[in-house]
Amino acid sequence: MSRLRIGLIGAGTFMRKAHAPAWAALAERCQVVAVCSRSHESAEAVASLLPEPVTIYDHIPSLLAVEELDAVDIVLPIPLMPEVTALALESGLHVVSEKPIAPTLAQARPLLEIHQQHPAQVWMVAENWRYEEAFVHAGQAIRDGAIGRPLTCDFSLQLAVPPGSPNYRTAWRRSGGFPGGFLLDGGVHHAAGMRLVLGEVERVAAVVAQQRDDLPPADTLAAWLRFANGVIGSYTVTYASGSPLGDNSLHVTGTEGSLRLNGQKLVIQRGEERMEESFGLPYSTHRELAAFVESALTGAPHRNSPQEALADLAVIEAMLAAAESGAAESVASDF
Repeated sequence: MSRLRIGLIGAGTFMRKAHAPAWAALAERCQVVAVCSRSHESAEAVASLLPEPVTIYDHIPSLLAVEELDAVDIVLPIPLMPEVTALALESGLHVVSEKPIAPTLAQARPLLEIHQQHPAQVWMVAENWRYEEAFVHAGQAIRDGAIGRPLTCDFSLQLAVPPGSPNYRTAWRRSGGFPGGFLLDGGVHHAAGMRLVLGEVERVAAVVAQQRDDLPPADTLAAWLRFANGVIGSYTVTYASGSPLGDNSLHVTGTEGSLRLNGQKLVIQRGEERMEESFGLPYSTHRELAAFVESALTGAPHRNSPQEALADLAVIEAMLAAAESGAAESVASDF
């Protein structure tokens, strides 16, 4: 095929903000031919961002039955993802589905069983942090010994969700209808970033709290982590409030230096030697969707396998379980 023909399922904020512009930028290698949404107005808003005319659907099975489709991009509320992803996988199309892979590991595992029945089918779980160049370079620097043997890490995030903000307006995020709420929705990003830099997390303990009544079931988490390579560290995040003093950075200390990631900036300090590097365009969503297109067209590997997505989810699920049990929990790795 000359270009990958794609159908979009979902027309919400992130489809309009990130996915549709990325598909438009990739028009030489792919063509969006259909958009599906319960809201015709939202579907038209997405269609307006694309360079070529599309057909609009309000029924997912109807879109999946379109003969000219090669792939679908699913960007829906977390509680809806497992069912729709299963339908898409069973259709035999290539699939890119937004993170997390599912609300729980129990809901995610059957999806892998379906995927195994279609070995030629590409399935990417769209974790854009695995395509954040600062994190990619930080992980490589640590593997190259830039700070010696890593010893500790701390990741502190203050990510206020004020009333009226786009994520606040998506009522499903504040419904309390899936484990962890914002702690899961954003947490899989943070788990992916930490795993990319430092490898697998083996064991965690955590406490959670709901500091704001309008952000159920919880909006704040503090955890300690032990990684397979011996690194011990902390991860704290709150969506209840921001801080002008916080820098939302991941800091890693090693035997011969230290490393700090702050947004798209990487700083490595080793003795008196200091290296700083900033990363910009293209955005990570563009990079990951370009990798999906390449994988679907040529069979090239990509970073966002469903197994990687399961591992991200397992870290957050273990933290939530540890907070509930009051005891340290091992992170599932049997996938």
